Amino acid sequence: MSRRAVIYIRTSSGTQGGKSSPSEQEVDCQRLAKQKRLEVVRIYRDVEKYRVGNRLVEPSGSRSDRLGLLAMLKDATKDSFDVILAWREDRLYRGIRSMLTVLETVQNYKIEILLAKETFDSKIAPIRAWVAQMELEGMKERMEMGVKARLRAGKANTGQDRYRYTRIGETIHLVEEEAKWVHQIFAWYLQKTSLNQIRKRLIAGNAPQKGSSIPRHIQWSRSSIQAILRSAREYAYGFKSYSRAGQTFQIPVAPIIDILTYELFMKMREENKTYLKHRRQNDYLLAGQLKCACNLTWRARTATHRNSRKGEWVERKTPISTYFCPQPHKELRPPKCPKSVSAKRAETQVWEKLYEFVMNPEFLHAQAKDLVKQLRQRYEHLQKDRGQILEELEKESAKRQEVITEARIKMRADAVFDARMRELYIVEERLKRRLTALEQEIDTNARLDWEEKVKEYVTDLQVGIIELNNSTPKTPEEQHRVFLLKKQLVDELIAEVMINDERDIQVEFRAKIMDLTVSKQLLDFPNGGDIVVRL
Repeated sequence: MSRRAVIYIRTSSGTQGGKSSPSEQEVDCQRLAKQKRLEVVRIYRDVEKYRVGNRLVEPSGSRSDRLGLLAMLKDATKDSFDVILAWREDRLYRGIRSMLTVLETVQNYKIEILLAKETFDSKIAPIRAWVAQMELEGMKERMEMGVKARLRAGKANTGQDRYRYTRIGETIHLVEEEAKWVHQIFAWYLQKTSLNQIRKRLIAGNAPQKGSSIPRHIQWSRSSIQAILRSAREYAYGFKSYSRAGQTFQIPVAPIIDILTYELFMKMREENKTYLKHRRQNDYLLAGQLKCACNLTWRARTATHRNSRKGEWVERKTPISTYFCPQPHKELRPPKCPKSVSAKRAETQVWEKLYEFVMNPEFLHAQAKDLVKQLRQRYEHLQKDRGQILEELEKESAKRQEVITEARIKMRADAVFDARMRELYIVEERLKRRLTALEQEIDTNARLDWEEKVKEYVTDLQVGIIELNNSTPKTPEEQHRVFLLKKQLVDELIAEVMINDERDIQVEFRAKIMDLTVSKQLLDFPNGGDIVVRL
């Protein structure tokens, strides 16, 4: 039986040249696999930038969140391979944290690491990782010092150019065509033109936009306009700010708007913030659940005041809570999006459907019986798999005894004997791990009375929802406690809540029975053992 191997390839970018290019790494690792008689079952690559939060980052060896690396280590826990092939050790990691991430997994699951250009030694790996990390930190420190020196000298650094400016070499220059539109945006704002109207006028006037590293899906998004408005101080006083390692540097540039415009803008900006005082956070039952045709998760707000005809804020007799679609751009909103809905209406619909779902035991029990049938079939398959693994272990034991007997006859233990014994040991360890996992699952299936567990689960749900329906909280504290219990049921049972253009809501429920009885890691069903129904 040939051992299974995977190849891991990493470069800072897909175009990195020299002997560490992705293609060169793969060729050398494939050659090593052929020499060692390994079967390559998969190749993992980290050669492009990937997104962490709102940032695109390089697949540096110091990062432990590389997508290809994480996928490889996850597959290692599933016994998908026996050997990791890499070009050099620094392709796998270049720091203590990333080194620990790799070594912990390979040691726990008895996985071997082979390198095409070096010899891997797990004993000195931490020392080499520490040296690599010190080297990286030294490089970063030298680069940081160079960047700060340029900024102190008033020289522009890398980074996104602000609208109306462009960077040529180390100098920031004005873009007259863009400056005209900056003036116009602030003029429209001071005329109390809404953000949507400003956007329409910019598009109608074919106002140019800055280039972006991320392709633009829409013209003049609201966030782009807000970015220009937020830069009012820089436009008025003439500087470009750079932040570096906790320090802020200001590079002088030509101002665009005058100080009077800036002061009027700031005054109006402050006045427009007053509405925030008249909104409050509330308990929203469908928070994080409600979606529409835009496929965006809806947000919620509660308004306690309204704007009167005189422009004054007047307190409402009854606060209004609303769910609304966060899509700000009309052209991206499909016709079936209702834009907003009363929170009371939406929550009433969903709770009624949830009550109907829980109080329909016939449906739940019928589905649960099918689930129990699948579990019993699964138990039978597990027993067969267990028998096959035991047979394989007996064969491996017989092979090991033959190798030992042959070595005794020759009266020596040479390198071939050591290599053969090591190979047999690895195969045997892999089989034992699979056997342990199977026996755990078999034991769980044998101990648990699945039908009784399902009945208990349904009964508990029904008792809980009836008590919540009959409760009459009087104080705000009691109301909040009841809300938390309802929210717990909603989060546990509801998989998806979709609202249509008529503001009617369809709910997909998922009764996670298996989560209450056994770890999902021990089960292998398409839907994780959930009971799914739409109402």
